[in-house]
Amino acid sequence: MDAWGAALTVAVATFFGAAAVAAIRPKLGYALSAAGAVLLLAVAVEALVGGPVRGAAWSGPLGDPESLVLDGLSGFFALAAAVVWIATAVYSLTYDARRSPLLAVCFSLTLGSIALLVASSSFLLFLIGWETMTVASYGMILQALGRRGRVFSAAFVFLVFGEASTLFVILAVAGLRVGNGTFAEVPFASAGDLSALVFVASLLGFALKMGVAPFHMSEWLPIAHSSAPSNASAVLSSTLTLAGAYGLFRVLSLLGPPPLWWGAVTLGIGAASVLLGALFAAVSEHTKGLPAYSTIENNGLILVALGVALLARAEGLTDLCVFALFAAFYQALAHAVAKTVLFLAAGWTEHVTGTFDLTSVGGRVKRGDRAAFAGTLAATLSLAAAPPLAGFVSEWMILESLFQSYQFVPAWVQFLGLVSGAAVALGAGLIVIAMVKFLGFTLLWNPSAAGAARRSPGLAVPIGAVGAVVLGLGIGAPWVLRFLTPSVAAFSGFPVTAPVGGLLSVPNGWSILSGSPFGILSPPMVPILLAIGAGVGAAYYLLGRRGAPAARVTPVWMAGSPPGRDGEVYTSFGYSTGLRIMMSTVLGTREIRSGAGPVSEAGLATPEPYSVDLEVLDIFKLFYDDLVRGGEALATALKARVMTGDLGRYLAYILVVVLATVIYVAAAFG
Repeated sequence: MDAWGAALTVAVATFFGAAAVAAIRPKLGYALSAAGAVLLLAVAVEALVGGPVRGAAWSGPLGDPESLVLDGLSGFFALAAAVVWIATAVYSLTYDARRSPLLAVCFSLTLGSIALLVASSSFLLFLIGWETMTVASYGMILQALGRRGRVFSAAFVFLVFGEASTLFVILAVAGLRVGNGTFAEVPFASAGDLSALVFVASLLGFALKMGVAPFHMSEWLPIAHSSAPSNASAVLSSTLTLAGAYGLFRVLSLLGPPPLWWGAVTLGIGAASVLLGALFAAVSEHTKGLPAYSTIENNGLILVALGVALLARAEGLTDLCVFALFAAFYQALAHAVAKTVLFLAAGWTEHVTGTFDLTSVGGRVKRGDRAAFAGTLAATLSLAAAPPLAGFVSEWMILESLFQSYQFVPAWVQFLGLVSGAAVALGAGLIVIAMVKFLGFTLLWNPSAAGAARRSPGLAVPIGAVGAVVLGLGIGAPWVLRFLTPSVAAFSGFPVTAPVGGLLSVPNGWSILSGSPFGILSPPMVPILLAIGAGVGAAYYLLGRRGAPAARVTPVWMAGSPPGRDGEVYTSFGYSTGLRIMMSTVLGTREIRSGAGPVSEAGLATPEPYSVDLEVLDIFKLFYDDLVRGGEALATALKARVMTGDLGRYLAYILVVVLATVIYVAAAFG
């Protein structure tokens, strides 16, 4: 083990040590977590630049060799996680003022578990880290302030979906163990039905953790992430779901060339997630619920790019496969960093205004907190795919990948690519609404319900720092893509070249590759053309102002009432009400009237004041509620007829199970 290997071992151990220290000194625990993240970041960069880094090695409980390793694939995810953890740990030094140290303990334990599963060389060690991550994250959610019943319910829902995810991951690992005869993360030696079983189980297990459709049913991810403390929400949304993406990428990298339907299923799930996540984000009124729904949309984009890559590989389209993989990795990095800013900004907003409700937050940004505004501005623009930021480049590349669907041979795959492209484009439009709402009604708006703002530079500085990273990822996209070459090569299994060409088609430049067979326009051209257009418009405006009369200002007409009264302030809810009504079929929107006066003989309500509200019921939650009720009814019936309390019947059950187990073992392994 060389110096870098020792550094990797120390980095992973530091997180668990921080959890122990946090039980006594929470702030010291956060500081140690930040130090461990800095060390992990350095090791991850070395793994991507200098090759795999191998840390401590030992023999596992079942005799398989186990070790800590960062290669091109795991190094990428470790790097993305480390950037998030540095900012979140520093932010937590000011944010966590609780008397109990449990949040700090669970925070560090979650970070250590994710680092362990990412750096594991065997799936047995991976499962240990995976389950520890789930339990520790459950503990973080329980530390939220608020109504204990709601907090416990959110944490319990998270735990249920987390354990369901673990069961599918265990099934996938079992399939890999049967095919390879070892838990080591090595290429899969089998094919056919067993390979398909591993794919389906891993897709279900890891997609559950990513919270994508249809596994976002009952809104488990937004409920859990919005209920957790803000530093925990940042870790959950940006790195816990990223751990799910890593697990899926790792398993797929070992399974070999995929059949066509693997890519089609992945693409379909991703496209549905993009559209639904963006739609629900656009109508959310919670400063943490909105970015949680946006996480569904962004994870869907990762699956869309991955689906295109799998389809292209199955069809032998190597260039398209590589291009889509670069888009997937770049999207994962852009989302992790930008989403961290939004959740930290939500905590900062709550600290400043005392609420998470978008309809009542807002206030003037204090001079010492302008770093939070700048960071939030960069993150929201990136997530809204505004050029030249990172989110714009990744979505551009994903859409260009989908435009190549005509190259697929089966007509149904071409149609799937067409529909998915439409879903991604519509989702991109809807997420703009969501990001405008988040930024506009937290930092740029000052509704009457807003309280006096308080300064909080300890929270603002980490937000501004990560916002600067978001900006750097966008401006430096060509260099970032070159940096990601080892990650794409590790997944694909063959040498690749970053899709970077000349500056606007001039050799030796730095634009994202466009041109045949892709578009004729590269992403850097868009902000340049926009700047030129803006310059022309500004010049026209300035020339037109000469000699023009001064503009007259008049109060807004509010149906004859003085402006500014309660109910007459333009709120976040009113901003997205039109969308709620237009999409009522999907959203399950219904109108609720409260406080209406008695009905007169003419059938009209008396002119007593009443309020009208719109409730979003979420058809997926309604479906899940019906499913739960059906399961409860079935369980009650089985309990009445099968679990009768008869000892003889229980013994018969045991004998039947033992006999079935013996027959199975004899048939499968005899």
